[in-house]
Amino acid sequence: MTILELTIDDVGTQGDGIAHHGNETIFIAGALTGERVRASIPDNDNMVKRGQLLEILIQCSLRNVPPCVHFSKCGGCQFQHMKDSAYTNVKLGQLQQTLARAGIPLPSMLPVVTTATQTRRRARFVAQCDKKGVLTLGFNEWRSHTIVPLSMCSVMVPAINNLLEPLKKHLPLWLPPDMGCDVQVTALPDGLDVVMIGGPKLGMDQRHNLAALAQALGVAHLSWRKWDRSPVEPIAHAAPLMVRFGAAQLPFPPASFLQATEAGETALINFATNHDDKGTRVLDLFCGLGTFGLSFENAKHVHFVDLDGPAIEALQRETRATSRYQVSLRNLIGDPFTAGESNDYDLVIFDPPRGGAKAQATHLAQSNVPEIVAVSCDPASFARDAKILMAGGYTLEKLLPVDQFLWSPHMELAARFTKK
Repeated sequence: MTILELTIDDVGTQGDGIAHHGNETIFIAGALTGERVRASIPDNDNMVKRGQLLEILIQCSLRNVPPCVHFSKCGGCQFQHMKDSAYTNVKLGQLQQTLARAGIPLPSMLPVVTTATQTRRRARFVAQCDKKGVLTLGFNEWRSHTIVPLSMCSVMVPAINNLLEPLKKHLPLWLPPDMGCDVQVTALPDGLDVVMIGGPKLGMDQRHNLAALAQALGVAHLSWRKWDRSPVEPIAHAAPLMVRFGAAQLPFPPASFLQATEAGETALINFATNHDDKGTRVLDLFCGLGTFGLSFENAKHVHFVDLDGPAIEALQRETRATSRYQVSLRNLIGDPFTAGESNDYDLVIFDPPRGGAKAQATHLAQSNVPEIVAVSCDPASFARDAKILMAGGYTLEKLLPVDQFLWSPHMELAARFTKK
């Protein structure tokens, strides 16, 4: 190791301070722009190095006292050491840089919607029992598989924070020594949806143990899945869980997608529905549980499309009595709506997974749909899809940045495109 004094020139997309020494770029976690620091640097030939912050010699005026006791160890947050205004400016600047690198002129930009602390209603924890059966529960360290034991989380809603201690106490009822699992929790108005991912192979005894765990935790839903994307097996459903969009209320299938915060969801819905929808024909692609389409309460027709079978089934049950709704199960990544199919609609909304919707955007670019609203959880994939739409004659009119993942590098957005 080499000890260096460095001046931090910038903050990177992952929250690390960026310094330069000779021809080397050095990333220092926890350092801010303009600070002078002492850091230990590994002795290797890598052009890009990650050093460890030892001491802040000259402190930046934008530095903040992190509100969470786990900050700097837990990998969930990277920006708690920045004052709010500086933090928002950094994330907004990174979004603008992503668009600029893609050659997209900045559109009219609405103010960033930044959600408050203790409002995040989704979490995925990591749990591990050691060989003696001692449980560790928390989030991973940044760029590590080491688990940081959590006593609380500053961004999660109280209902999720209140589950941490019961989980630590009761999870060994099911999780055996020398084994781990993930615990996915969604907080809904009527209770908690909990899904165990991984852990022991389920036989009859393990199912009984999971049912006992659900009772000990007092959660509304407890389910199990072998791994991500494998089928979800309900274990114990003590009470129904419902979600509401517009005037519609429908059951929440276990492990379904829900926007990370209520405030973020409201901001995205308001952006998508911000015009007179009376008589409008809406195509809601990657619709999930119908967050956006169901919010068009005066639309003439709404067509929901997604590959999520349980979500589509819930939508079909809720909308079957209303002729203005249509629901389709379809893989939009491999089988996107064509330009001809899309031309039947006045407005198309698409909210794809993090990888974006390249194929779907390519078909939409060739359509005559007058208005498209794109919702994205990844600025880079959004920029790629936006360029496709713009090459097809669409104009990027307006963009709304939404920061639902407080103090993390993630930024979501919604954008409106028009074609004359």
